[in-house]
Amino acid sequence: MIMENSKVGKVNWFDVLKSLIVTSGTAVGTALIPIVSTGHFPNHEQITLIIGAAAAAGLTYLGKQLGTNSSGELLKKEQGS
Repeated sequence: MIMENSKVGKVNWFDVLKSLIVTSGTAVGTALIPIVSTGHFPNHEQITLIIGAAAAAGLTYLGKQLGTNSSGELLKKEQGS
């Protein structure tokens, strides 16, 4: 199944799925930093920051998708529109 890119100002379910991948990847990557550097799991404050960073990454991706046309060009109108 071929997924079409969304038009400028719109997101589709594939964009939402990709933003969830970005969000979860950011959360895992950010959570690994304190584990690797200190050898301990993140505390409550660090978990709050991890969740915030992950949410910001996902929302940033969706924002970028809102400004990208179906040809992958940022902030340009569709050809023929």
